Amino acid sequence: MSESTDTSVTVIGAGIVGICCACYLQRSGYQVTLIDREEPGMQTSFGNAGGISPGSVAPIGMPGMWQQIPGWLVDDNGPLFIKARHFPKALPWLMRFISQSRRSRVLEISRALTALNGPTFAAYQPLLEEADITGLFHKTGQLFVYHTRQNMEKDTFTRELRSASGASVEYLDSKSIQEIEPALAPIFEAGYLMPDNGHCKDPLGLAQALAQMFVDKGGRLLKTEVQDFVFQTEGITGLLTASGQLPATKVVLAAGIWSRELCLKLGLRVPLESHRGYHATLEEPGVSVQRMCFPVDYKFAVTPMAMGLRIAGTVELAGLEEPPNYNRARKLVDVSRKLFPGLCTEKYTQWMGHRPCLPDSLPVIGASPRHPGVYFAFGHGHQGLVGASQTGKVIDELIRGSELSMALQPFRIDRF
Repeated sequence: MSESTDTSVTVIGAGIVGICCACYLQRSGYQVTLIDREEPGMQTSFGNAGGISPGSVAPIGMPGMWQQIPGWLVDDNGPLFIKARHFPKALPWLMRFISQSRRSRVLEISRALTALNGPTFAAYQPLLEEADITGLFHKTGQLFVYHTRQNMEKDTFTRELRSASGASVEYLDSKSIQEIEPALAPIFEAGYLMPDNGHCKDPLGLAQALAQMFVDKGGRLLKTEVQDFVFQTEGITGLLTASGQLPATKVVLAAGIWSRELCLKLGLRVPLESHRGYHATLEEPGVSVQRMCFPVDYKFAVTPMAMGLRIAGTVELAGLEEPPNYNRARKLVDVSRKLFPGLCTEKYTQWMGHRPCLPDSLPVIGASPRHPGVYFAFGHGHQGLVGASQTGKVIDELIRGSELSMALQPFRIDRF
């Protein structure tokens, strides 16, 4: 296929972020090539918790969280586990993470997340309509529940950030919780509903449908591995792949955790760490859950999906090569039995994926400060599905040279 150097863009990474970038660029008239070594959506996008949350404006690192980390590490059911041999590699990242968790910095991060995640439904809408998959999204709200009112009060700052973003928060007592989600055990004293949030009932189906639409409209999908970049004096001219050299004059790097190694090829060292996450999807759960639920005391999410009830969460720092520890997934199932009376757990699938996280919970979005024609869209951490649509929209705006719908300064690659 003959491609014009003025109207062609190559996107590296066919997860949901890369797919949204490719679709938005294609809508603007670019000839787009989408490259991944796997089929679209088969990495982190395959197994996420499915939340579509404009109110997701709180970073992972919050003031005082560092005091909880030692207790989590010695708790078999804790939300954080660090593999001993990976600890020396993870320590610099953890120190940066703690430094980004002070209150003044969290306020700045929350404002950036509001700009990125707040428009998620609106930015997805034209893509969903074109692909005829609007039925994959359910705007039924998200429910956050706590064993005690005191536990909820400990999260006051998180709720303040959400309210400041304009997100609606409806407070609930134990009776109201049972009324709106009767499948939950009557063990939660307090909680709140975020009615403007929702979920995707099939995250993999979303990625695959958008990728198929992209191909049907003339997009080029290549299954190969990008190994390096080719530059001349005027900027990038190509990519070295496992299948040979590919011409490219504009490149969007959206390869998730694997963006770290490709950034090194560009002479850029990015503190990107894999938050290995686990899920178990109960194929025949035996209970009816109407909306995405967060039993906050347990640090995981429960989402009703087309393929069953998905229980997803935990953070494991163990690098890219360590094999999965599926005891983490099984513990999610064990705890869920206590939270949902009558839950059937005989049949379930389990999964582990690499969430690409930076210490401040913000992705890298924008143009390379050193390499003309290179753009970044990676590092969305736990919120890739949420932030993908607005990321795709703003990357398209940036490459077109039009007015940007959000400020990109907080997301610059050299902020560390």
